[in-house]
Amino acid sequence: MTPAEALEKIRRRFKKLGIDPRNLNVELDGDCYRMILDSDSFVVYRINHCKGHKHHVPGWPVCLVTREAIFEECSHLNSATDHCSCGITIDQWLEIAANGSQ
Repeated sequence: MTPAEALEKIRRRFKKLGIDPRNLNVELDGDCYRMILDSDSFVVYRINHCKGHKHHVPGWPVCLVTREAIFEECSHLNSATDHCSCGITIDQWLEIAANGSQ
């Protein structure tokens, strides 16, 4: 599937669920994430509340889909050894959004 096709699949899924994901917040295992779907991209951003992590950044993208590219943090080569890696795929994020909207 091309990145453009993946982005369209995400749009259709949110529309079918009746979710407006311009700023959808979810919490998983004590970590906070923000999902954003706009005209150009789908982003899942991990919000760093500095609960013991030493990154000193406000957060970071864990999933990004644009018409040109797909990034999933869980597919990074070092994700298994990174204690901050979420390990969640795009399809899993869509399921989380669906379950969180009920």
